[in-house]
Amino acid sequence: MTPDIVVVARIAGSYGVKGWVHVRSFTDPPENLLHYTRWRVRAAAQSDWAPVGEVHLKRHKKGVIAKLEGVDTPEQAGELRGAWIGIRAQDLPDLGSQDEYYWRDLVGCEVFNTQADALGQVSHLLETGAHDVLCVRTGNNKDAQAELLVPFSAQHVIEVDLARRVIIVDWQRDWT
Repeated sequence: MTPDIVVVARIAGSYGVKGWVHVRSFTDPPENLLHYTRWRVRAAAQSDWAPVGEVHLKRHKKGVIAKLEGVDTPEQAGELRGAWIGIRAQDLPDLGSQDEYYWRDLVGCEVFNTQADALGQVSHLLETGAHDVLCVRTGNNKDAQAELLVPFSAQHVIEVDLARRVIIVDWQRDWT
């Protein structure tokens, strides 16, 4: 993926006889996808993102269906199955507060504890019922890497400095 494109959904398959597609949203909440209409699409076998013309979106049952310009038959829609849907990062809405972050901005940050011990680098985040969790990759040997799971809560996350790509946590290396 390129840093200027944010993946927001994936095409799950065709819908109906007029070229509509089922879309699996990765946004939270899923209906936030309805706010993005300047899509780029990348098929699994391609490396380039193709801009999509006009996009019409509708809620459908528990999901979203979309009509993409130039896709007018079930066969054309079926060919898009598995394609990624992205938007330009600059099209993301501004966050409501200083304490809100896009997960994509946290991935890759170096994590240190309050004693200045380097704990590792954020590889990804997990969503749980109580709070999100930073998955911190530790170690240098990729085959033998361990992972720390640090709750992304005010109790444990002391500072996030996106400019320096650093997160300070109240956590110890041996806590599991």
